[in-house]
Amino acid sequence: MTASHARSPLDAFSQDVRYAVRLLTRSPGFTVVAVLVLALGIGANTSIFSVVSAVLLRPLPFAAPDRLVLLWEVSSSGAGGFSGHSTVAPANYVDWKERSRSFDDMALFNGLREYNLTGDGEPERVGAIAATGNLFSVLRLTPILGRTFSADDEGANATPVVVLSQTLWARRFGADPGVIGRDIVLEGVKHTVIGVVPPAFNYPSKRVEVYVPASFPPEQLAQRNNHSLWVVGRLKPGVALAAARAEMSAVAKSLERDYPAFNTNLGVAVEPLRDELARGSDLLGESDVRDTLFILLGAVAAVLLITCTNVANLLLARGTARRKELAVRQALGANHARVLRQLLTESAVLAGLGLVVGVALSAASLGYLARLIPGTLPNGTAPALDWRVLGFTGGITLVTVLLFGVGPAFAATRIDFADAVMRGIGRGAGPRGARARNALVVGEIALTVVLLAAAGLLLRSYARLLDVDPGFRPDHLLVAETSWSPSKYGDAPSRRAFFADVLERTRALPGVTSAGYVTNPPLTFLGGRAFFVAEGQPPPEPGDFGRNIASVRGVSGGYLETLGVPLIRGRNFDSRDSATAPRTVVINEAMARMRWPGEDPVGRRVRFGFPDTPWLTVVGVVGDVKQMALDTAPFPELYTPVEQTNADFLWPRYLVVRTKDEPLSLATAVRQVVRDVDPDQPVGVRSMSDVFDAAVANRSTQLTLVGGFAALALLLASIGLYGVLSYTVARRASEIGLRMALGAPRGRVVGSIVRSALLTALIGLAIGLAGSLALSRLLASSLFGVQPTDPATLAAVSAAVLLVTLLASYLPARRAADIDPVSALRTE
Repeated sequence: MTASHARSPLDAFSQDVRYAVRLLTRSPGFTVVAVLVLALGIGANTSIFSVVSAVLLRPLPFAAPDRLVLLWEVSSSGAGGFSGHSTVAPANYVDWKERSRSFDDMALFNGLREYNLTGDGEPERVGAIAATGNLFSVLRLTPILGRTFSADDEGANATPVVVLSQTLWARRFGADPGVIGRDIVLEGVKHTVIGVVPPAFNYPSKRVEVYVPASFPPEQLAQRNNHSLWVVGRLKPGVALAAARAEMSAVAKSLERDYPAFNTNLGVAVEPLRDELARGSDLLGESDVRDTLFILLGAVAAVLLITCTNVANLLLARGTARRKELAVRQALGANHARVLRQLLTESAVLAGLGLVVGVALSAASLGYLARLIPGTLPNGTAPALDWRVLGFTGGITLVTVLLFGVGPAFAATRIDFADAVMRGIGRGAGPRGARARNALVVGEIALTVVLLAAAGLLLRSYARLLDVDPGFRPDHLLVAETSWSPSKYGDAPSRRAFFADVLERTRALPGVTSAGYVTNPPLTFLGGRAFFVAEGQPPPEPGDFGRNIASVRGVSGGYLETLGVPLIRGRNFDSRDSATAPRTVVINEAMARMRWPGEDPVGRRVRFGFPDTPWLTVVGVVGDVKQMALDTAPFPELYTPVEQTNADFLWPRYLVVRTKDEPLSLATAVRQVVRDVDPDQPVGVRSMSDVFDAAVANRSTQLTLVGGFAALALLLASIGLYGVLSYTVARRASEIGLRMALGAPRGRVVGSIVRSALLTALIGLAIGLAGSLALSRLLASSLFGVQPTDPATLAAVSAAVLLVTLLASYLPARRAADIDPVSALRTE
């Protein structure tokens, strides 16, 4: 047995790698280009998959997280005053617990609140959740310090206690273990710290920093028309999700029979907690990023395919140039398998180098991509190069080797020795090789067109969204969040005095033109809806409460004028709407259209659908404001004057200031005004432009990434087309020289090259447009004001591709026209 036959496979592989490295170092230009192209494709895929892994694959930091579910009320017909899924009425939660057998337990908590934290240090606003005492036991969470709630902590007479997040514990208290047993002041009330939760825990949002026991009095637990609470449950071991859903559907049917006035057509949705946190609940002001992630995955997959076709074209050209070398190796005894293994090893070395550079590029992008992570996921959930991501990267690297390496390697091994020697290294591999290279370019262009169409649609959609009339003038507006604590401002007169004092001082500031208070300004809160009854109109039928639901905002005099909401008829609030005057209300046009179509609603009366609520006289109609989101239709809306407000949920918390100059230039002065009135009052200040930016942040990030990938694809496709044309011109130099020697003019030579490029581009363009139309439905949910088949966008994409084709073909065409016929014929 010879030494070569005795070598181990590892030795043979090592020899192949060394030989591949030597060959690649002899062609540094080819190697650098191929590695960079591969790095872009691999790095883009790694980056986006790191976000997918963080959002959709990483397990939650709870025991048996697959057993945890969220339960929603759900309706498709307006039952309960909403359509779709909603938070839960307290009485329904009580019945769910009593009538279901699929759950170990269920816990109830309110939506995200913000509390004033005062005492040691600067006053600040902290996110808060009030929950039943069993919340932490349902989640099976063990604190890192102290304890969590017990049943004894619930109830109006229990000693107020609080559990801190690890973030707040470290930031405010220096991670001092002695914090257990200390008192802190929340909303003006002393709470004893009993525990600290782990750093990964921040349920149901990263904004939550304190947890307090909820006190649900019997009268509240009996309510079925107040859909405002959250329910999380833990399935019993062995109970399948489908079985729990079936049981809860039966429970919903029984409640519909027992309480037809409130539960007609009202079902129950049971959803895995992992899925709900990943989608980013819109009830917490988080947007669903899953569609964005799937769009981005498709985009980077297209970029990877374009990358592979580019490198495959480079290898095909390189293989043609190496025909004599490979033919000689085979003539000296190397069989096809041996040559194929060597060529695949070279491809693997290229892919490995691309992997290293791509991972480095991906690591540099993780900070930017972190903005795609919903705030509802646990702390520490961020894009990371963990084992899942690196495993995925290794897998796609292997796929790239197969995609760009196998075809050229097989093509290079199909060599006739005599033909290779006769042709030499200066001639091409014939029409078959040319067709293969052109087909790859056609594929690149088709994929590029799909990406460009997606980016163009998102760009037009984003432009339409920014062009939406929000119903008010967002320029020169400052938004300052203030919040009174119930213990300090326990009655209406003290609250009104606080608002009046702050408004008077703010309006006196230089540079302020007007100011007003509101419960929640536009685009900051998706809730605040209430059931109402219109005088003289029949009550809603069971299951049709949706037509009697309106968004409600408590406002001070001057708020609507400060916001710039146009007055349509009647009047705005003024001194006539005092605490002792008859109750009044201003409505928007959407509500006027819904309740009094074609009539003048001024003088009509409405009241909230709770017992013993007074009638409110409509004194004015104002324009519709995009209160919830820029891409949704205005909701029917009621504005009530703060002077006549008694309900806590209607008391204003936001000071809105219209300024002469840049709004944030008055931030310090406004903060000082509030603290002069109340030193314990935390103040958060931002401009309305910041509010707008937050409202469109997800779309902006989506557009930036898809647009970036589309631009990268167009660049790669143009490089691929340029490379193929340059290679064609080089291989056809003698033919072109002969044609020019026989009298062919330069213009005809240039035209033939350009026509060939345009034909290739047109074929790719046709395939790409057909593909973009076929995939248009995938983008529909991400578009606003633009159809997925928008002709203007597709026309612009077509023009861009053809223009780039002309540019990419110009230099090779000029090079062909500059060929010296004598020199070309002499080399032949």
